[in-house]
Amino acid sequence: MKKILPILCCVALLFAACSLSKAPAQAVIKTAEEALKAVSAEAQKYVPDQLASVEASLAEARSLFEKGDYKAALAGAKDLPLKVKDLAVAVESRKAELPKIWEDMAASLPKLITETKSAIASARGADQAVIASAKADVKGMEASLDKATEAFKAGDLLGAVNIGTEMQNLAAKIKASLVSPVVQK
Repeated sequence: MKKILPILCCVALLFAACSLSKAPAQAVIKTAEEALKAVSAEAQKYVPDQLASVEASLAEARSLFEKGDYKAALAGAKDLPLKVKDLAVAVESRKAELPKIWEDMAASLPKLITETKSAIASARGADQAVIASAKADVKGMEASLDKATEAFKAGDLLGAVNIGTEMQNLAAKIKASLVSPVVQK
């Protein structure tokens, strides 16, 4: 009986320690979930990569909690409220950057279209199907510029910037497709 008493005391202390860790872990996870819910829609639009990182951290903490590893769950969740706050700041920062980004794009996109047309016109040795496709893509870029301008006028800065970014990527793709491969002798 004397040997069992210390073992029972250790088991009792272990259960007490686990239950002491459970409530704080549960509270931190719940607080982070509620805070994340408040910013997740805008974060998905403006900073999706950062949102994914916070969601992964929250999922890991939740998983540890569900497995009963409350101490690890608490350790994993303790920085979540700060990460969610940083996420909200990143959303606001991105929103504040958009007018300047669009202003720069609005000035550069017409020039980009002109440069892309010139690249097509001066393409030497490019396949005719590639040139025809590039010309069609440039017409699409012109329509996209109108669409981006309308999005801006409607107050959709993010939409306008996203369309502008797609146009920049397409112009780079067109120019790369026009480069004829070097024939080796």
